[in-house]
Amino acid sequence: MDVIQSLLAALPVFLAQFAVALATLIIALAVVLKATPAAEVRLIREGNLAAAIWAAGTTVAMAMPIGAALRFSHTTTEVAVWAALAAMIQIAAYYAAAVLFRKTRASVEAGELASAVAVVGAQLGVAFINTAALSA
Repeated sequence: MDVIQSLLAALPVFLAQFAVALATLIIALAVVLKATPAAEVRLIREGNLAAAIWAAGTTVAMAMPIGAALRFSHTTTEVAVWAALAAMIQIAAYYAAAVLFRKTRASVEAGELASAVAVVGAQLGVAFINTAALSA
C-alpha cells in the first residue's frame, strides 16, 4: 500500500510536468509549422515523403531536449523554463538549417528529399547537443 500511496502522491507533479513539457512541444511545433514555407500537414496527407520526413524529424528533434528538461528538472517551474529554452534553441536550429539547405516551398512541394533530410539531420545534431547540455 505504501507504494500505491507514494505513486498517488507523486501523480499531480507528474501530470503537471508532463503537461508543461507536452504544451511546450506543441507550441514549438506550431511556431515552426506557422512559419514554414509550405503547408506540410496538407502535403503529408497527400503522401509527400519530403514533408513527412521533415515533420517527423522536427518533432523528434524538438522532443529530445524538452524530454531532457523534464528529466533533469526538479520543479514544474524549472521544467517550463528549461523546456522553453530548449524549444527556442531548436526553433533557431530549424530556421538556420532551412536557410542553409534551401528548404523552400518549391522543394517541399516537389517532394525533394535532399533538403528535408539535411534539415532534419541538422536539427537532430543540435538536439543531441541541446539534450546533453540540459543533462549537465
